[in-house]
Amino acid sequence: MRKKMGSLLSLALALACIGPAEVTSQNEAAVRSAVERIFEGMRAADAELVRSVFAPDARFAMIGADGATIVVQPVTGWLDAIAESERRWDERLYEVEVHVEGAMASVWAPYTFYLDGAVRHCGINSIELLRDENGWKVTQISDTRRTDACPDPLGND
Repeated sequence: MRKKMGSLLSLALALACIGPAEVTSQNEAAVRSAVERIFEGMRAADAELVRSVFAPDARFAMIGADGATIVVQPVTGWLDAIAESERRWDERLYEVEVHVEGAMASVWAPYTFYLDGAVRHCGINSIELLRDENGWKVTQISDTRRTDACPDPLGND
């Protein structure tokens, strides 16, 4: 009986250890899926698909063209531009890092932005998400931008 109880206890402990890792893996996959929808929508010029991933009052934060000023703006203007982009935009992420803690997630992802198939600029996206009853929603995207030494993950160069 003791041996059986010991085996059951060992099994219970093993399952308890596996459980959180599995949940974390599922959350990371759901976060990645939400972020991927943004860039799928961008490529398809589908502003509504992109909008579906954003929380109300989501915003962009970036360093201004002068390199010293912080600029924060709602995503609405960007969504309008996506709708009018005629499928000319293609932003590719690579080496994506996802961090999840409960209902909060952060994504750090280098990117290369293409316009009409040519590399236009690159940098880092930092994407903040929160999870509600409808799933993961982006609350903010911050990015850096540069035009020199941009990687070409599509291999067009």
